[in-house]
Amino acid sequence: MRKNPEQLSAIRQQIDAIDNQMLRLIDQRLDLAKSLRSLKPADRAAWSPAREHALLQRLLDQKSDTFPAKTMISMWSALITCSLMTQGEMTLLCQNDKMTSWAQLAFPGAPTGLWDDENWISQTSNTKGGIAVAQFPDQSQTWWADLVDPTSKLYVQTTLPKWPVNTPKACCLSVDQPVYRQGQVCWTIIDQRVELPNGAAQIARAKGLVLIETKSPIDSKLSTGDGWQEPVFIGCFFPALVHKGVK
Repeated sequence: MRKNPEQLSAIRQQIDAIDNQMLRLIDQRLDLAKSLRSLKPADRAAWSPAREHALLQRLLDQKSDTFPAKTMISMWSALITCSLMTQGEMTLLCQNDKMTSWAQLAFPGAPTGLWDDENWISQTSNTKGGIAVAQFPDQSQTWWADLVDPTSKLYVQTTLPKWPVNTPKACCLSVDQPVYRQGQVCWTIIDQRVELPNGAAQIARAKGLVLIETKSPIDSKLSTGDGWQEPVFIGCFFPALVHKGVK
């Protein structure tokens, strides 16, 4: 088929016009995001993991089949990160180089740094807009046990990657205590002598403690056999994004 230079040029002009419109819309979105800062409590970070999850899930539910889910999530993650940085400081404190890679995928363009192994909790707490990115708990990853310290003010806010649905690689923690929402899972630390509550799943064990996951918060003390102990809530978050028929 013989190419039509005029038709090719016309289509490219339409694409350029759409690009210009998209840029103007993105600028408008960023202006709106910036205005949100004054409406939020001064002691709360700009990042709202529950809001981010709901936004991405909504877009996944209505995207066209020609728009790959991974591409869409990457694009909006970059846009969300840009919006967050218009509202204030943001720093990703990563446990190691692997966690830096996951953090950069989840928050494209955000500044990163390595955390201090000895003082990562206080380091994150004292860093304005700080988000700790830790390796998902296993036998060698016991950072979560440090969160039983009553002076710790960090909470698990989400797991990474956002997409695709697979074995989680990382956890994000920040100082804002999450408020449980229907559909989230909760992480709690209990004494190893305590029998697992009904419906609880064990995530990891370390230092005489057990990290468990439940479908709702544990709101009562648990018996150790020789006394009662308060379970330590360390976060709640939505499970991974889902989209039927998309891999």
